[in-house]
Amino acid sequence: MWHHNKIVKLFAASFALATLFCLANSEDFYELLGIDRDADAKDIRRAFKKLALTKHPDKNQDDPQAHEKFLRINQAYEVLKDDELRKKYDRFGEEGLKEQKQQWHRYESWQFYKTEFGLYDEDPEIVTLSKTDFEQSVFGEDIWIVNFYSPRCHHCHDLAPTWREFAKEVEGVVRVGAVNCWDDRPLCTAQKVKYFPTLFVYPKHEEYKGDRTLDELVKHALNLVQATIHPLWARNFKTTLLADDAKNQPWVISYCAPPEGTAGDTKDVAQVGCLDREDQLKLAAILNKVVSVGYVNCVASSQLCEKLKIEDSTIRFYQKAKEVTKGGKELEFEQPKQIANEIMKQLPDLSTLTSSELQKARDDLVSGGQGQPVVTYFMDSLGDQDLELKKLPHLLTDMKVGKFNCSNDQALCDNLYIGNKLPKVALFRRGGGYEFHHGRLFAQDIAAFARNGLNSRLRVLGPKDFPDPVISSQEPWFVDFFSPHCPPCRQLLPEIRKVANQMPHINFGTVDCTTHMPLCNQQNIRSYPTTIMYNSSKPHMNVGFSYAHVLREFIEDTLNPKVVALSPSLFDDLVKNRGRSDVWLVDFYAPWCGPCQALLPEWRKVAKKLNGTANVGSVDCVEHDSFCTQLNIQSYPTIRVYPMGQTGLHGFRNYNGWNRDAMSIMGWVYNFLPTSVETITHGNFRDLVLRSTEPWVVDFYAPWCGPCMQFMPKLEEIAKAVKGYVNVGKIDCQVYQSTCMQASIQAYPTLRIYRGTDTKGYSQHWSGEHVYQKEPQHLIPYLQQKFKRRLNSAGHKKDEL
Repeated sequence: MWHHNKIVKLFAASFALATLFCLANSEDFYELLGIDRDADAKDIRRAFKKLALTKHPDKNQDDPQAHEKFLRINQAYEVLKDDELRKKYDRFGEEGLKEQKQQWHRYESWQFYKTEFGLYDEDPEIVTLSKTDFEQSVFGEDIWIVNFYSPRCHHCHDLAPTWREFAKEVEGVVRVGAVNCWDDRPLCTAQKVKYFPTLFVYPKHEEYKGDRTLDELVKHALNLVQATIHPLWARNFKTTLLADDAKNQPWVISYCAPPEGTAGDTKDVAQVGCLDREDQLKLAAILNKVVSVGYVNCVASSQLCEKLKIEDSTIRFYQKAKEVTKGGKELEFEQPKQIANEIMKQLPDLSTLTSSELQKARDDLVSGGQGQPVVTYFMDSLGDQDLELKKLPHLLTDMKVGKFNCSNDQALCDNLYIGNKLPKVALFRRGGGYEFHHGRLFAQDIAAFARNGLNSRLRVLGPKDFPDPVISSQEPWFVDFFSPHCPPCRQLLPEIRKVANQMPHINFGTVDCTTHMPLCNQQNIRSYPTTIMYNSSKPHMNVGFSYAHVLREFIEDTLNPKVVALSPSLFDDLVKNRGRSDVWLVDFYAPWCGPCQALLPEWRKVAKKLNGTANVGSVDCVEHDSFCTQLNIQSYPTIRVYPMGQTGLHGFRNYNGWNRDAMSIMGWVYNFLPTSVETITHGNFRDLVLRSTEPWVVDFYAPWCGPCMQFMPKLEEIAKAVKGYVNVGKIDCQVYQSTCMQASIQAYPTLRIYRGTDTKGYSQHWSGEHVYQKEPQHLIPYLQQKFKRRLNSAGHKKDEL
């Protein structure tokens, strides 16, 4: 809980209006590490390692302040590498970290940072994955082989040289990744990593258990590849290459002739002087769906090779299969990656679009138009086109693909919010909307973005959209403020697309804060991603990554709020002057308070679960500072219940539970609502329960116990379900310790069944029958079977409820 005095409260309002990421009285963590605010996990790790090797106390023993200085650097790293801590720091500075239990006084030896830290960060062929980008990366279309390791594991270090060579061997064929389980233990646990190193193949999540030699790893990787290699000979040569779906497509063919002096000897001739099977498969995987790969055995098909004037082993590239008789281009490289690069150079460049052509293509896509969706690569005059992009027309045959030089028409690019960070890829779709691709500039990734974005309802927004139409209009808008370099931001975009397709009555847009920083400052954006729901011009903020179903709940709760925003006058009308049968639950909060932000979604859940049984409201203590002072609100968030049976402001109770999740709060609230659960005391336990001829279920609990509070709504559910044939009660073991000790209660919550005595006045045993399955779906059928049948057989009237 955040304690503060009156001075801190006065500063809170000014802090809320401060410029983006304003941090008071401390050196900025990003500046301390020498990184940008949109740095990814790898950038953060590399920057920290660089500082650790020079600033570590082991290397600065003459500096009496070296320890304190390095503690500060280590704290910056520990905060920024953790998504949740980084989000709090970005929004609230170090003030937002006060509630954390972490102690920043521990760090590793210099030797650790030198030899073990960031094991694969300097290997460009290996992608270092973390929880922020893991699922988005490995559960797509590409094949991934991921090494889960610990820097403390000597077997992991033994494997590292082989893993680096393996990544180089299969570059472009499969994706190779690594996860540091020392830093990402929850991720490794979720992926069922039990020892180090563990190798998993994705997207199937299958463990590789073979030998960890380079040859065996490469062999396994190639067995995973689904690329096609076409065996060609005299009889199928024409039918294969001249088929309607192949004749205009590019081909690369490996012709395998015997070396000089081996005429007539056909043994293993296909492996001599040409690409072997392994290299053919690598080449086919790299060129997948772009260039077809075939091979000809010139010993078995000598007449075919003579007709094509092939005398020696050679690799030939043909722009179109139907031009095979023209000889093609001979490729003199040996490695598949080199051959693939040379072939990509031979493919035609993307067509260059003029300003008028791009505008016409966009006009054709406006509502009612039948134009093709347009994928455009925006570049500047100095930019070199990546060879990968030449694959796009072959992967997106139903779309128009081209490039545009922003230096020829900077005004057009500015109007599209291209910004100065080029290159950039955009998809213009039917209806006039467009989106930017914010992932890797690999052809497969761009193609997947284009296909998935065809029916998307997201729009790129900028300053000309604020305040009109986003804020000024009466239409609801859901806007994502993000940085394209932030992994959680890229992870959030597909989730927003899902929601946009499910809610056609809502407008959805994105704002790139690296391009529109003044706009994001104006909207009080302090961390990425931040989403704001504008409903009748009023902004409702949600921070951080959320899955689609959570975003949808947030939007629905905003449109149909269950929580009443209370002004002082409204508080007096609804809470202070409430009826004697009304209950009000009120959250007093400050928008800059991290725990308050964390409570918001749980508070909405509480309101939905209560569903009118109690009224739920909130008071913004920055906007209504003097009012909160008048009510003696001294910390944020403060949760109060104003119970039934009373009026005015007296008799309220503060929530003092440690857990602020919906279930814990609900358990506390049930103490103030009409209930089917009997409150049992030491004075009536013997007569009410032990000597009863009717069955009882008794909950032994403590008010400070989080699981006890979470169980209270379930106990209420059980009580209502078995009402009429089983009594349900609860006893506070903090107040009535002797009773709970006599019942041998050793943990909270504990449920006991007392079956009822057959002889009036006879007392049952204090311990009763212990309940192991407390969940309603298990306990209710059990009680029905045991006691409802007994009630009916005894001739009692069935309870209608």
